[in-house]
Amino acid sequence: MRKLFDRLTAGCARFTGRPAMFGICILLALIGVAAYVSGDDHFLNGANLGLSVVTLLLLPILQATQNRDGAALQAKLDELIKSNIHARDALIGLESKGEQEIEALRQSVVDPARE
Repeated sequence: MRKLFDRLTAGCARFTGRPAMFGICILLALIGVAAYVSGDDHFLNGANLGLSVVTLLLLPILQATQNRDGAALQAKLDELIKSNIHARDALIGLESKGEQEIEALRQSVVDPARE
């Protein structure tokens, strides 16, 4: 199930970045405007429902791909930290620490001469 979700979200995310998706968004916006101008409540409700469904489907798809991209980037950075003898190993896995710990480590990196 997880592999299917990953393949589906990756494919959908690739599609959302294409010109065809922009065309679909413009079409949906035009349908929404037409529904508003027509004054027909059924048409307006249908257009609103369609726009809401598209929005609700795109949100988790984009978030899942962003999470995967972020995790891959963190793994790459951790590997670079491990391979550099001058880098501090305490920075590996920093993304899983609390905000205060991250800020303390960030402040320890700041060059005192700049302040």
